[in-house]
Amino acid sequence: MSDTQTFLLDPQSATPSRAVFRIEAGRKFHTRKLRLCNFGLSNSSGNSLSGGDQIYFGHKGVYSLISKISVNSLEGVEIDRLQGLGLEMMAIRLAQLPNSTEFSVGRQLSQQMCNSVFTPSFSQTTLTETAKKDDATLMGDSLYIDVSSMLTYLQSRRVADEGLILQIEWTDAATLGYQFSFTKPPVLAVDYILNDDIKVDDADEFGFISIVDDRILLTTDAIERRLQSYYNQYIRNLYYFNIGRSNNTLRLPLSRPNERLELTVGGRKILPLNGIDTDSKKLHFLNDMSGKTNITHYSSYIDGVLGLKGLWNPNLGLDYSSPSTLGASAGAVFAWGVVRIEQLIGQEIVIQYSSDLAQGGQGGATTANCDTLVTLAEVTKSYNKRTGLIRYIGVV
Repeated sequence: MSDTQTFLLDPQSATPSRAVFRIEAGRKFHTRKLRLCNFGLSNSSGNSLSGGDQIYFGHKGVYSLISKISVNSLEGVEIDRLQGLGLEMMAIRLAQLPNSTEFSVGRQLSQQMCNSVFTPSFSQTTLTETAKKDDATLMGDSLYIDVSSMLTYLQSRRVADEGLILQIEWTDAATLGYQFSFTKPPVLAVDYILNDDIKVDDADEFGFISIVDDRILLTTDAIERRLQSYYNQYIRNLYYFNIGRSNNTLRLPLSRPNERLELTVGGRKILPLNGIDTDSKKLHFLNDMSGKTNITHYSSYIDGVLGLKGLWNPNLGLDYSSPSTLGASAGAVFAWGVVRIEQLIGQEIVIQYSSDLAQGGQGGATTANCDTLVTLAEVTKSYNKRTGLIRYIGVV
């Protein structure tokens, strides 16, 4: 006899902008296997970034459909959430898949902007993305979103029986660049446990890492700013990336010429020497502190030779190697950075960031002519399922 039985739950309520799923209490289920599935998409606006009625996602893949996702207790306590620019964590996690997975299984399941490369020769690197192929509308009603991979509280659990409420807000057309509709609405797949030998998690309280995002408008070439969003919280990693200016529709994380970052906590510099001041050092920290990634800071040597394009995405019209992709001096894409902090923040955490790209213009500093620096902190929290209390903790 199988240990599990999979149920497909329809949403308790659903609108074009929101869906709510409810798992009732009393039955044991696997928290690490919750997923949205059996749904498909249609480009109802009749156009896309590449033209036509196809749907091609950016670096967050199918997770680009979601603007906020949260898991709540049946009493209405919000336990964990991922929203807004915090969803960039899904792009980072997708970029950390092996190259072969990015090309095949990952591309099909996650529908992310192709992150895999071929190397036809020692001097040439090309993207595996093929024009007019594998857009989301061709997946039929078999699209898939791994809910448990988005919410670390669900990963910190193993087996639960107290029930939960899952709330999802869908992204609007202005962010995606096209109007989409579901050809078939998503259902929530839940694996209920039939084996009596598999017990519910013993503990009442569970520690997990939640993502807290913040943003800074760069009104000058160099800034020094207190990050007040992170006071009195224990931070593991602090990610940062530049989303450029208003013409960066996909909010690609960019690198800037001679970019430099330093971080001070409690009057002590976290980073030695000159901080993170080169692309190689930025990639080194990302690979060591977070995980190896594909393509980040990468360009093809063939770019510009005989009119050929190097890392060219024909479906999104993006040249990963060219600084003119998103306007003058846009730089390479996929330029995430990370600093390992691993300590409790008191009342002082200061970020220093600079580059050689001028900010503002004759009309003054606005969102249209200044870059935006985004930070994502891995903050430790805990939830007590018996009392329903959420608290920030010093260690997990």
